[in-house]
Amino acid sequence: MRAAVYRGAGLVAVEDVPVPEVTRGEMLVRVEACGVCGTDIKKIKMGLLPGPRIFGHEIAGTVARLGPGVTRFREGDRVALHHHIPCRDCFYCRLQAYAQCESYKRNGTTAGFEPAGGGYSEYVKAMDWIVDQGAIPVPAGVPAEVASFVEPVNTCLKAVRKAGIEKGQTVLVVGQGAIGLLLTQLCRWSGADVLASDTLPDRLDVSRRLGATAFSASADVVREVRALTGGRGVDCAFLAAFGQAPVQQAIDATRPGGRIMLFAATSPGEMASLDLGALCAAEKELLTSYSASVEVQELAAELVFGREIRVEELVTHRFSLEEAARAIDVASHPAPGVLKVVLTAPEGARS
Repeated sequence: MRAAVYRGAGLVAVEDVPVPEVTRGEMLVRVEACGVCGTDIKKIKMGLLPGPRIFGHEIAGTVARLGPGVTRFREGDRVALHHHIPCRDCFYCRLQAYAQCESYKRNGTTAGFEPAGGGYSEYVKAMDWIVDQGAIPVPAGVPAEVASFVEPVNTCLKAVRKAGIEKGQTVLVVGQGAIGLLLTQLCRWSGADVLASDTLPDRLDVSRRLGATAFSASADVVREVRALTGGRGVDCAFLAAFGQAPVQQAIDATRPGGRIMLFAATSPGEMASLDLGALCAAEKELLTSYSASVEVQELAAELVFGREIRVEELVTHRFSLEEAARAIDVASHPAPGVLKVVLTAPEGARS
């Protein structure tokens, strides 16, 4: 089969690799759509992990082969895959800090080499614990590229839940790329009024269509936010873009006693300076959230499949697997007209 193989910092090439063999409890999935995620882009561009690996974890496709003992699915079933599932019994799982569970950190989907997601390939193997707990049946009529949003929507929903967003609150989402737009929609779904900022006018247009009050980051966002919140600031700010300016904007726009959810910083070395005295005196809380949660797995799927969260209009670029390097390059450079990039199988290879 063909797969986009990462060989080192910035090096991805489409190569011929063996189709993964499935053993007891496992299944082989023909990949029909795989989103290009910012976390994988960082690993590829920064060379954070040694090669060779096949990345890609926002996976949707069709069951092509079953190992002995699999009863949840049949060949031809359509599925979306999570690539991590916790043990649910360790110290961290008992605290519901699932992303810190050692079992969770094992990657449960692979197309070969060291397991790393595997979605940038024609076929991916789901290991037994993913088949049991991390494979989501996809209803008829839901396109594969829509189903591929189940995992990223889960990560965003986890953050929204962790931040305690509810009706009557006002939220600022700094950054309106694909992830920021998912956070914007989920905060609105939770009942909050959403303000948003970004440097790109077309992203602000999408944000407004999705119900946010949006501002250009070149304007005085903090003043605008305070004018709309009785001079206080927002109850919570989500950081969906990273850099000193977005971090400072999120902090300054948050009211005393409010929360700042740091969502965009996921790699070692992403630094920002903070006025800790000002944060402490104003009793502002810094929160973090990383990866998905089994606690919201079913709800995230329902929101995607039921179109309560609009994901189709976030897809701006579709590339074939053979164009994987180009897809990663486009996704790694924020630009007008670029939101979500998806690798898709040819029409003839889809169910």
